Amino acid sequence: MPKIRNFEIILGTYEEFVVGYRFLSKNSNEAIEFTQSFASHSHNSSVRCITHSDHYLATGGADDRIVVYDLKSRKEHCWLTHHNGAVNCLAFTEGHTHLISGSSDGVLAITRVGNWQLEKIWEKAHKGASIIDIAIHPSNKLALTLGADCTLRTWNLIKGRQAYVINLNSKLKDAKSAQSVKWAPNGVNFVLCAGFSTDIWSIEGGGIVKAVQHKNKVCCSLFYSDDVLIVGFENGILSLYNYNDKTSKEVEAHTSRLKSVDICKKYIITCASNGEIKVWNKELKCVSTANTGCRNTCLTVVVPNWIKKEEDEEEQQEEVVETDSNVANMKKKKKGDYFEESVVIIEEEMPKKKRKSKGRESYVTVMENDGVTEEEKRNNSNVSLDITRRKKRKSKDVLT
Repeated sequence: MPKIRNFEIILGTYEEFVVGYRFLSKNSNEAIEFTQSFASHSHNSSVRCITHSDHYLATGGADDRIVVYDLKSRKEHCWLTHHNGAVNCLAFTEGHTHLISGSSDGVLAITRVGNWQLEKIWEKAHKGASIIDIAIHPSNKLALTLGADCTLRTWNLIKGRQAYVINLNSKLKDAKSAQSVKWAPNGVNFVLCAGFSTDIWSIEGGGIVKAVQHKNKVCCSLFYSDDVLIVGFENGILSLYNYNDKTSKEVEAHTSRLKSVDICKKYIITCASNGEIKVWNKELKCVSTANTGCRNTCLTVVVPNWIKKEEDEEEQQEEVVETDSNVANMKKKKKGDYFEESVVIIEEEMPKKKRKSKGRESYVTVMENDGVTEEEKRNNSNVSLDITRRKKRKSKDVLT
């Protein structure tokens, strides 16, 4: 059975719309269906950010509100209006328990998923400066926020307070142009984009590990793996850059500014400000394309839960089949080795048993024939019989 790759690309636009497109592919040789799934006009201004967790989708706009959608029912779930400025960034925790939001008025808020109650709010998280981006660590224990005050702040999500502050003016050439921060899958490194550079930081060393300078201005970046970065530029070029080998692979993805990038399995999804959406494979070959007819600002990729389960089951079955074949081969080898060893053991042990039995037989015969004749044996047996008879008679006499 061919694997069915099914996911949904949801985009925010300058024209206040939230648009969804469904990607369906059974095989790389077959035709790909790339169709529009829904469109919503819930915001009164441009959509600035978008994120999802499980079956919830959250969008933040310049109208100071957060709109939460239920992807199961395909309806609006609720509105969150605790911000007094444009909502610039949103992020769900890995456990789908909380939603963290940051706005242009410097407010950082944590909302519980489910009852959507506001649990924690910092009115001046960056001393009143705008919050540009949020990145939550895979462990859910800490988060990074990037502010317009040229600082990178670390927040302890367990204790609910700020841990420490890094002044980017002393670390970056153009700290005012910093625009995004993203964690690596390993949870040790994160990438910070600022102007013409992408800087890889490490929490182990507490500083910059690699500083990469580019010819074009960077618009977005994301980790494809622990060592490979996906970088989107202002001129529409898409790049896969390995910062350890310092090798890169580039392609002219769009004719206008590349606004956002995301990944799903081995696919790379990009959107541009001219309305284009494109899906790329790991070799940077365009698989499918579409146009929203709007100016795209952000995107996120949603995989339905039942599709996730089926793909995971298929992968597990393939792994089980491979492991079963390997185990069967190992068992065959082990069985052959065991029989060969058992034969050797039997051949070695059997003579020992015979030797022991022979030794015991010879010992008994020596004791029986050592200085005793057959007549003495008979006399001894008759004496023993007479003694037993006398004992029986005495016992009868006593009873009478």
